[in-house]
Amino acid sequence: ASLREDGILDGDLVAVQRAADARDGQTVVARIDGELTIKRLQRSARRLRLLPRNPAHAPIEVQRGEDFAIEGVYCGLLRQG
Repeated sequence: ASLREDGILDGDLVAVQRAADARDGQTVVARIDGELTIKRLQRSARRLRLLPRNPAHAPIEVQRGEDFAIEGVYCGLLRQG
């Protein structure tokens, strides 16, 4: 789980508020090159990155012109068991 250090584990069901934009530091569901991922958003004037919260995973640098969209903002989770 790439957000293990934020308490989001494999198998958890996440609640997401649909949104097309997010603030720096928010956890987002993003679509990049047709794939969905949930990561922490890091935005600055020059770059946009999607950060995992697990050192086993690498950050994703969003390149200009890449197929990218924020689909929603994380707002909670359900854990079964």
